[in-house]
Amino acid sequence: MRMVEKEDKQGQEGLISIVMPVLNQSDMTHEALQAIIENTEGYEIVIVDNGSDPPFQPPFSGFNKIRVIRNEENKGYPVAINQGVQEAKGDTIVLLNNDVIVTPGAVNRLVDWLEEFDIVGPITNYAGGLQAVQIPAYNSIDELNDEAEALFESSEGESQEVNWIIGFCMAFKRSTWDQVGDFDESLWPCSGEELNFCLEAKDKGFKIGIVLDTYVHHEGSITFTDLEDAGQLKYKEICDRNDKYLADKWGFNLWNHQLIKEDVVLASGTNLNLGCGFKHKEGYINIDNRPEVEPDLICDVIEGLPYEDSSVDSIRAHDFLEHIPIGKVIPVMNEIWRVLKPGGKFDSSTPDAEHGQGAFQDPTHVSFWTENSWLYYSEDKPRDLYGINANFKIKSLARVESGLRIYHLRVIAEAVKGE
Repeated sequence: MRMVEKEDKQGQEGLISIVMPVLNQSDMTHEALQAIIENTEGYEIVIVDNGSDPPFQPPFSGFNKIRVIRNEENKGYPVAINQGVQEAKGDTIVLLNNDVIVTPGAVNRLVDWLEEFDIVGPITNYAGGLQAVQIPAYNSIDELNDEAEALFESSEGESQEVNWIIGFCMAFKRSTWDQVGDFDESLWPCSGEELNFCLEAKDKGFKIGIVLDTYVHHEGSITFTDLEDAGQLKYKEICDRNDKYLADKWGFNLWNHQLIKEDVVLASGTNLNLGCGFKHKEGYINIDNRPEVEPDLICDVIEGLPYEDSSVDSIRAHDFLEHIPIGKVIPVMNEIWRVLKPGGKFDSSTPDAEHGQGAFQDPTHVSFWTENSWLYYSEDKPRDLYGINANFKIKSLARVESGLRIYHLRVIAEAVKGE
């Protein structure tokens, strides 16, 4: 049950209300609060203490107001955020987990994006779906902030519209919450309530986006781990139960439908579909090394592509790279990169060797791909170490279930050249 009756209220114009549920983990929460204080402007903080023992004590924060709502027992994350939003004074709400370290300007930049989207979230190191990205490693707060600033400079103004985002850091207007309604409190203690909120919002015509130039650090699943260690719940059972509930409600597995459009928008120029098999794609030059599939172009990519340097607009390679012998993968990736124009799109889908059985059950698979495989084609240190020419900027990376415990890793990247 809600502790207070919900009532529509406009909220103080220009004030950002940061709502943070907590359950124990006082030191980690203080670290998260310190990052907010140092890196954010024009805000209040609303802590919802979900039964911490001892009760949470906020740090001294100078002129920045920190208010605490105390629950004597753990009412679950959805109840806590509904309480926090209801009590918030601002016209803009930012939900923030207490295991998130915000970087300089991150919260304010997210709020600025509410001019284009109705619900937004940043990218991070730990999240389900498209918000998880790889950036150079950092080992301190200063290094984290430096890498976040470098990413902002290289990606300023970039975003991606999606069907849902993860709630570790989520911004929206109070007016949006008033129209969409509460977060689903039946999903105790949490898992999936933010996906449901986003789909409810889309049903009402609201627009959801990932801000690709704003990075925060996320530890991930800390409260779940503590509760499981204490014997109070089983993490996988909670996730499976809530996933089924949401799939039954919406008629599909939400985790497989984050992208609004799964295919890259084709340029008007040259677009290649590598390893097309019998699945020819309209708008592409369909390429295969087997004449019997009647491709547009018979070509063994291992031997090279018959295109000039920087002459191809996009390349699609679905269920292709895993058929390249492991010793030939780097030359093939170099060749793909060679023919792509600067900024040309590379759309890859490979069975994920870290999840499910799809990578290994097919005897024709001779190389294996995980999320970390892409470090060798997107980060300077491993590229330089192994003399790899291919240089891609990862635009999105998503793990998609195709049934029978088979998962594919979908990567959309841009060729980086001339640097």
